Parts: sequence; structure tokens; C-alpha cells
Amino acid sequence: MSELGQVLKEAREEKGITLDDIQRITKIQRRYLEAIERGHFHVLPGHFYARAFIKSYAEAVGLDPNHIMSHFQSDLPAQPPQEQLERLRRRRVATTSNPLQAGKWVTKTLLVLFVGLIIGVIYVAAVNSDGFTTQPVPGGNLNPGAEVVGPGQGGTPTPVPQVPQAQTPSPPAVTPETTPENGATAPGETPQSVLTFESQQGSLYKYTLTGGDKIIVKIKAVSDSCWYGAAETQVKKFPKQGTLSKDQEAEIELGKTAYIRLGKPSAVQVTVNGTPLDTSKLKFMPSNVSITLEQPVTQ
Repeated sequence: MSELGQVLKEAREEKGITLDDIQRITKIQRRYLEAIERGHFHVLPGHFYARAFIKSYAEAVGLDPNHIMSHFQSDLPAQPPQEQLERLRRRRVATTSNPLQAGKWVTKTLLVLFVGLIIGVIYVAAVNSDGFTTQPVPGGNLNPGAEVVGPGQGGTPTPVPQVPQAQTPSPPAVTPETTPENGATAPGETPQSVLTFESQQGSLYKYTLTGGDKIIVKIKAVSDSCWYGAAETQVKKFPKQGTLSKDQEAEIELGKTAYIRLGKPSAVQVTVNGTPLDTSKLKFMPSNVSITLEQPVTQ
């Protein structure tokens, strides 16, 4: 079994979905689904259908198909040389099949450009001829530097008085209040919990949490749907699980420890006791998060 097939199978089993359910959702025959899980991609009907089937499978179990395709590129079936040559041959035939139509299109384009150029030249000539028309000067001679004044424009121009503009007083500077919403802690408020990253082992990310007597995890889907599972320890079947559509959220209350699995971490926002957990650092699909609550040392 390939690593790609193992990831898809684990995601399906964690959601409690059978191959018959996947077949009903994706309209892909069960024997092809079994071949994908076992890594027998040669059974699939061609390179194009193999990739399409894998994408459909990933979407059905709540995984990101684009991430799956890029992350397991080495496991995917390579495009056969014969198929590549066939596509190249079709492109060449489509390009050279109808040269007469291509020639007609070029001729029409050149004709339109030529007509537009003629219209532009005529317009520029007309504008320039109007701009350089001057009234004849009585006496026939014009002294160098003399200004030509049209009828009704004689005399010294009357200056227009400038109306002073009233100055608008600037509003007094306002000092923003420090409130709990803009990041400050109000008097008497309990300090926020601190979530600290400890280590990573493959797809498992370990954190410690200080503050509070229990762990409350909130998960919100912000960009896409995501499957999640939650328990106090690592288990094969999660007692609390589900699939969140976009803009849906779930709140999970646990004890002193928590074990969370996210099918698509990049699609959700996660907070632990009100403290954000940076899901951009969870690079695996799915990713596992282990949280241990530590009591602060009293003086």
C-alpha cells in the first residue's frame, strides 16, 4: 500500500465512511477506489482518470485535493510517453488544419487597423488646422513680440480679487481608550492562557497550556470545509468528531489533556482557552495536535 493510499484510507475510516459510500458520492466504481487505497494505479483507466479519481476521493473524505496532489506527486502515476505524443500531435493538427481561416482573420485585422489609421490622421490634421487659424491684422504687418487680440478682447484684463478662505480649526487629538477589545487587560481580569509549542514528531504537534483548570478548544471553518476529531488521549475512533462547513464552528470541552486531529488545518481557525493556535504551521493533512494543561507554580 502506498503512502497516498494509506492517508486516504485513514481519513475515510476516521469519518466512518465505507467504500460503498465513496462510490455513491463520487460515482467511481468500488474496484477503482480499492486500487487507489492499495496504490495499484495501473488498474485505473489512464493517467487522466487516475488523477481525477484521486482528487474526487480526497474531496469526499474532507481533504484538500490540491495539497494531496502536490504532496504525493511521486506516488502518482506518470503520464505515458504515448499519451504525451498523442496530445502533441492533436495540437499540431488543430493548428495547421485550417490555414485559410487563419489567413482571413489576419487580413480582416490589418484592414481594420488601416482604416483606423486613416481616420486618426484625418482627425489630427483637422484639429491642427483649426488651432493655427488667426485673424488678419489691419495694416498687413505684425511686429515681432506683439500679442494678437481678437475682437472684444481689447483692454487690460481686470484682475479677479482673491477671496480669502476661512481656516477650519483642527479637531483636538483623541487618545484611544485602553479596553479589553484592543488588547489591554482590564483591572481584575484573569490573565489569558499561554499556549506553548514544545515539539513535532511527524504529523504530531505537541503543546503545553498554562492557565485554567480544563481545556476548551474552539474550531471554526473559515475558507473551506474540514473534518475534525477530538479526545483526551490518542485513540483510533474519536468520541467527538464531525465535518464543519465554511463559517461553521464547534466548541469542545476536555480535561487536563487533549488530542485533536484536523483533516485540513489550513481551512480552520483554532483557539485553546481563548488563545489562538497557529494552524499555518500544521503542514500535514491530516495533522494531530496534543495539548497538556500545566498548573502554574504558586509562590
